[in-house]
Amino acid sequence: MSVPFIVTPRLVRGLDYYTRTVFEAQTGKLGAQNAVGGGGRYDNLVKSLGGPDIAGIGFAMGLERLIMLLSEDQDLESEGPDLFMASLDETAQELAFRLANDIRGRGFWVEMEYTPASLKSRMKRAGKLGAEWVLILGPEEMSRGEGILRNMSTGTQEEVSLSEAVTEIIKRLEGDKV
Repeated sequence: MSVPFIVTPRLVRGLDYYTRTVFEAQTGKLGAQNAVGGGGRYDNLVKSLGGPDIAGIGFAMGLERLIMLLSEDQDLESEGPDLFMASLDETAQELAFRLANDIRGRGFWVEMEYTPASLKSRMKRAGKLGAEWVLILGPEEMSRGEGILRNMSTGTQEEVSLSEAVTEIIKRLEGDKV
């Protein structure tokens, strides 16, 4: 997903049960206390506690530090997500995940589910969340190289080319913000 990172072989999270990989998310906006969250792999933890030999991963975040990072001008009273990704099968989910991350990176609130489900259940979920728009991605749409973009307020929908989906969706989302 092109998330920038730095490999630091000497990173210490302070817990003995981590194995191999540990991680920490930092910011330059909090001064010396710049870690927002972190965690790592627990390959031996469950077994050492008497459970099965199963690997795991865990993390923690500092709520106070997250709150300090919120800017004052951020709209915390939003009704619901700008966009809901209604992916109907695994292939569509992979594309939806990439599109969602791209659109989120441009400052929009995008929600999606991570397991395949029916269109009816996806639309019900989008409505419950109060999504403004829904991008429908199913096998038929994917075979045509298109998605269906539905405006939840008006009920209108249109086909958008998947190669131009991010640009077209952002045009609609920015139109709603004006």
